[in-house]
Amino acid sequence: MSISSILNIAKNAMLAQQTALQVVSNNISNVNTVGYARQEAVLNEADAVISDAGLIGTGVKVQYIMQHYNRYLETSVAKENNALEEQKTYENYFTRIEGVLDENNSQLTSNIVAFFNGWHELSADPLSVTARMDVATKATNLGKTISNISEELKNMQIEIDNNIGQAVTEINQMLNSIAELNKKIYESGTNASENSSFANNQLQLFRELSAKLDITSFSDSNGGLTVMTAGGKILVERITAYQLTAEKQSGFSTVAWNGGSGTSYDITDEIKTSSGTLKSLFDLRDNYIGGEDGFLQNTDDLAQSIMTEINSVHETGYNMNGTTGISFFKTVDRDYAINMNISDEVMSDVRNIAVTSSADNPSGNNIALAIAELGDSTVTIGGQDRTYVEFSSSIASEIGNLSKNAKDLSVYHQNVMTMVEKQRDSISGVSIDEEMSNLIKFQYAYQAAARLINVADELFLSVLGIGT
Repeated sequence: MSISSILNIAKNAMLAQQTALQVVSNNISNVNTVGYARQEAVLNEADAVISDAGLIGTGVKVQYIMQHYNRYLETSVAKENNALEEQKTYENYFTRIEGVLDENNSQLTSNIVAFFNGWHELSADPLSVTARMDVATKATNLGKTISNISEELKNMQIEIDNNIGQAVTEINQMLNSIAELNKKIYESGTNASENSSFANNQLQLFRELSAKLDITSFSDSNGGLTVMTAGGKILVERITAYQLTAEKQSGFSTVAWNGGSGTSYDITDEIKTSSGTLKSLFDLRDNYIGGEDGFLQNTDDLAQSIMTEINSVHETGYNMNGTTGISFFKTVDRDYAINMNISDEVMSDVRNIAVTSSADNPSGNNIALAIAELGDSTVTIGGQDRTYVEFSSSIASEIGNLSKNAKDLSVYHQNVMTMVEKQRDSISGVSIDEEMSNLIKFQYAYQAAARLINVADELFLSVLGIGT
């Protein structure tokens, strides 16, 4: 072997150790990077050459940069992140809805009780204008309370619908990023597992995307990532991203998948039966706030029952002006909660409040008593037979239970997430102690290779000295 061969071995050794040091440095710098999978420069013996004495080594080379990650654990982290973000979305909005419906904030039950107590007080003094004004004031307060609750819930529903559109935009951005990453992998001619930056970006994008949508994925032989919905709709295939669109239908957004043929398919129902942030937003908008059993409908049912029941009794009575057939609340046929207020006749003159069923007995109080007794009576509210206090209390109790359950599930999934991430980090995580040990190891190896160059240089000088 020539002295130049020794120099070549030393040079390659320095380059290999330098690459290893660069990889270690990158690991250390990304110790706090979320989702980062540590890398390792895999060093192998360089190809041997044939000499008169037999095969002789030619040093070391960097075979490839290996990414330490476990596909199963990465998938587990993504799935748990999907469940965690879903519950966090529920927790956030249930807490806000609870703030709207909680008795301490809304005073709904208190205002219902105060309203019917006002009729009891009026029945004790049927000719009192002051008592009539008190009933009208308490009815107005009750109407405002229910209207405010309904308006806040509607505004929250609109906000959630806007968030659905925003989530779709973010999903499309991630899909485009994955497709662009696939293109870079194909153009580089390296497998993603051999290109650490590509692999890290793939893992991070997949994790972020899985939080919003229930997805599955697999890698092709070149390292490109194919992404599909849980229902089998392809979202990313090689360098093509199939976009989602948020389309307004009847005032609210639905989500469509744009297939390769240019045809759009509504996948809203698929999303609603899956998991993730987008699913929880649909669930909150269409089931918990909206929907047949949602809080908006419950509030409307309560307002409708109070307005209908009281008007049906009040219209049979006579007021201080000697007239009958006047409604106490405004007569409407929809959106009862938003429109709940006393009638124009009562608002303009509280003497139009009826308290007696006899035109000849203006001091009678049987109508006032009948209305007052409705406060403790079992009535039908949205198909349920309950008192008004029981129904309003059940609304507050239901959202309280939903909020607590969401918080408990968020804590549970966070704990599971922490456990799965620890398992992942045991393979993919960066250990400062281990990296510092490697840093010293490769530093010494680099210094030894540099010494080898010095030795080869001295040999050259010795050879040159022979001829002088």
